[in-house]
Amino acid sequence: MYLNFKTTVLSLTLSLSLSIFSFSQINQVDASGKKQGEWAKTYDDSDDLRYKGQFKNDKPVGKFVYYYPNSKVRSIITHDENSNRSEAFFYHPGEQLIAHGIYRGEKKDSVWTHFLTSGHYSYSETYLNGELNGERITYYGAEAVEDPRIKLVLRKSNFVNGRQHGDFIEYFPDGVVKAEGSYVNGILDGMILRNHPNGKMMIKERWKNQEKHGWWVTYDESEKELGRIYFKEGVQLEGEDLNNYIQKLKKEGKSPNN
Repeated sequence: MYLNFKTTVLSLTLSLSLSIFSFSQINQVDASGKKQGEWAKTYDDSDDLRYKGQFKNDKPVGKFVYYYPNSKVRSIITHDENSNRSEAFFYHPGEQLIAHGIYRGEKKDSVWTHFLTSGHYSYSETYLNGELNGERITYYGAEAVEDPRIKLVLRKSNFVNGRQHGDFIEYFPDGVVKAEGSYVNGILDGMILRNHPNGKMMIKERWKNQEKHGWWVTYDESEKELGRIYFKEGVQLEGEDLNNYIQKLKKEGKSPNN
């Protein structure tokens, strides 16, 4: 019995020593204050692990794993030791992949792809120096396509310095064009054409600096005109006000849609 007790005490002492030795090897800084080696941090006021990874001269290197408070993986970011490039995977609390993309330093770069909890593609977008620059593509989910591996395009648009700029186009699930138009520095400007599911014109919208401006015309599924409404800088004009304004434009040689 004494031998067993002595063995147990020795085992506990050894385990405690190994634990202390292990903790003494993490979260270290060198003489100049730079982080070195393995680091692990918990959430405030909790023993739940927040992240673990490696540093070299204060720079994260290799794989860092971040956790939700319930210990599920929140993200995995792998840092290139010889550059400022990092590859990131983010996860829903239910463990499904949310997003995948690249960082340059701490800024998003290149194409980022986002996913729905169903596994379907949600959208992809292009970054440069942390800002949206380039094409953004939005995809249909399970309501339109069964196989989550299939990218069924819903919308394509373009961004410059974080703002929508340039043409956009939207599609019905069968590929027929649903709508098309353009943005200028983040605001709707110009004509937007919206179609019926058969591809025929449904409505012709006109915008100026994010406000309705000009004739808005609606059509039936055979593209026969159903009616039209006139807007002047976001305000609908009718009756005598409309007639007077149109006559004024004619005298000035101006188009009502400009």
